[in-house]
Amino acid sequence: MARWPSMHARLKGMKPHLPPKKDDDRPTLVLDLDETLLHTYRETSGKPADYWDADYVVYAKDGRSCLAGNLRPGVTEFLAWASGIFEVVVWTAGHDDYAQMVCKLLDPESRLITHMLSRRTCIRMRSGATGEVMYIKDLCALGRDLSRTFLVDNTPHAATLNLSNLIPIETFLGDHSDTELKSLRQFLETNLVRLTDRKKDMRIVLHRQLNLKRQLRERIDNWRNSQQTLNPKDLP
Repeated sequence: MARWPSMHARLKGMKPHLPPKKDDDRPTLVLDLDETLLHTYRETSGKPADYWDADYVVYAKDGRSCLAGNLRPGVTEFLAWASGIFEVVVWTAGHDDYAQMVCKLLDPESRLITHMLSRRTCIRMRSGATGEVMYIKDLCALGRDLSRTFLVDNTPHAATLNLSNLIPIETFLGDHSDTELKSLRQFLETNLVRLTDRKKDMRIVLHRQLNLKRQLRERIDNWRNSQQTLNPKDLP
């Protein structure tokens, strides 16, 4: 079994992924992209007419294929609301060009999303049991106060190193009746006073409200035990 490095070892000599805040006392809300804010799929035929049910269609850089998908219901309203209260960071396991392209769709005027992070800032791990590659988002590397930082993600393993900061959300695959973002906003509004109080550790609030650690510890530990640090040479 691979030994997971301590926080100090992981951060030693490493520049934070985000620039320092400037006169900004807002908590940091980190949002996953795929299956959290939207659902994107690829069609090699590259024919926009095929996407009769898509909310957006964009051409990939290769010029031979299209990316299309559905926005999670309420995503525009949610981002507009969240940007006034939180430092909004979108962090995806997707590549840079894809992340920039989709974030431009979500925030065409660049007013709602403060920062965008992509796959190159994730920790890559491989399951010893299945060989599947996983991408871990280490919140310690953001350079933010972890007591005022949290991650909304549909894949719990993404928060393996910061489970106390996770707000889970159901996977979105294009259901137009989905109400998860509405529920997320209600949760944040209900707990907003405690989340924005600098004297409060937001992780304690999440633990009491969601009881996540006990629910997910066994699942995460089982997954972690099957991991080995991914050698970059193994990647295509």
